[in-house]
Amino acid sequence: MRTIIQPSFDYKYIRDNADILLDNAVKRNVKDARPHKVGQLYDEFRALTSAANDYRGSLNTVSKELGTTIRELKSSDGEDRISRKKILEGLRSRARKLKADIQEIEEKLKKIQASLMYEAAKIPNMSHPDTPVGDESKARVFRTNGSLDTVDRIPKDGVDTSVLSAKPFADHYKLALKLGIIDMEAGAKVAGSRFHYWKGAGALLELALVQYAMTRAAGAGFVPHITPDVARSSIVDACGFRPRSNAEDDKIRSKHGEANISPAAHSFASGEASQIYRVTPVAEELQSEHDSDADPLCLVATAEIPLVAMKQKQILSAGNLPLSFAGLSHCFRAEAGARGRDTRGIYRLHQFTKVELVTLSHPEHSDNELARLVDFQSSLYADLGLTFRVLQMPTHELGASAYQKFDIEAWMPGRKAWGEISSASNCTDYQARRLSIRARLPKKDDGVGSASPVFVHTLNATAVAVPRIVVALLESFQRPDGSVVVPKVLRPWMMGIDALIPDTASF
Repeated sequence: MRTIIQPSFDYKYIRDNADILLDNAVKRNVKDARPHKVGQLYDEFRALTSAANDYRGSLNTVSKELGTTIRELKSSDGEDRISRKKILEGLRSRARKLKADIQEIEEKLKKIQASLMYEAAKIPNMSHPDTPVGDESKARVFRTNGSLDTVDRIPKDGVDTSVLSAKPFADHYKLALKLGIIDMEAGAKVAGSRFHYWKGAGALLELALVQYAMTRAAGAGFVPHITPDVARSSIVDACGFRPRSNAEDDKIRSKHGEANISPAAHSFASGEASQIYRVTPVAEELQSEHDSDADPLCLVATAEIPLVAMKQKQILSAGNLPLSFAGLSHCFRAEAGARGRDTRGIYRLHQFTKVELVTLSHPEHSDNELARLVDFQSSLYADLGLTFRVLQMPTHELGASAYQKFDIEAWMPGRKAWGEISSASNCTDYQARRLSIRARLPKKDDGVGSASPVFVHTLNATAVAVPRIVVALLESFQRPDGSVVVPKVLRPWMMGIDALIPDTASF
């Protein structure tokens, strides 16, 4: 039977820094974090633990006295034997009382421990001191690459660009339909709205982007992986995503208590809907609620989830850090609450292909690792020829797990707007504490021997989210005749196609 990993929260730190943690939660728009409650529960837990230990000590003493009295009873007679029997009965009565007291305290400790874990799980990660405070409008432009002059962004490989600036830019969906590279109508018939088929050169374009990202990532030291597209609910939860709905959490709380509530479920602003799909085998659909799997499978929203989780319950060697992975997966997102927002074409889909980067880092090096990830992302998009900007995201956009987050937006001239194509986050020890991923670091004083294991820092970054990159490519590199230039870096995987041309791109 699988054992769900229990998070390792630092309750003493939470108690001693409750004011700071509450202020941080308010700035991140997390409405139900109660660090002072954690401090109160922690003090109660310690007091009861101390009392339980005292009772156990007394029970041990009584047990020893019982043993001595029983031995003495065997060799006694007369009034001495009667006296020792009375002593023996008194000791046994006291032992029974101590055992009952210990059992009562242990029951209280279980409840307090469950409440401690529940309350601690609602506290979001700390925020980097440089993080802007507020909602998305407070995002800070970190740097911009490229030029909004459209002519400068067209690959200069024999294409006549003299008339491009004056030509109105079509949006990606109009271009894709004309090129015949996607089929949204068939996707809707088969799977529902916001599912799609890639066709012809469109399918080759997805494969080319995956190959491009994987090849570049491997060259930069990221070990390629193709991950499962599913993960257990507890794993999804531990990575800071939300595997259940508000209604389900309320139902579980009322029936089973706080100990069974998804820890990530309350790390978000009140009322936020889950974006996760859950998977139930047909054979289990008719099972009773009592027999149903308490840790069901979910479709992953990103390969970050299985990549981080594959190192769960491990103590890593500091000499092997950082561990860097590149993972290919399909990604599934319900996009609940996104009705009517950017839903035209393939900009916002329920299923898409993505190459994700994950790093497990020495705690003191994670800031540098985040910079490395963002620089690598930037090199990918610069070599594709895109104009993009790097944004330092504000506190409301960090979710539960991120300590610091950068988004990258590409200029999409058909949409006449910037559009997010990737993000990169340093989650510090948020995920590692929930998945028990630690490293044994050398002692700082003389470098000899090993200190106690510490939690590693986990980082994630998008290399290529295929649909968003395709949107940017189609709109940026379109030509007046409706064709679209294929960036040179993708052509090795495009079967000789250097431009997508209407009536030919669909084969």
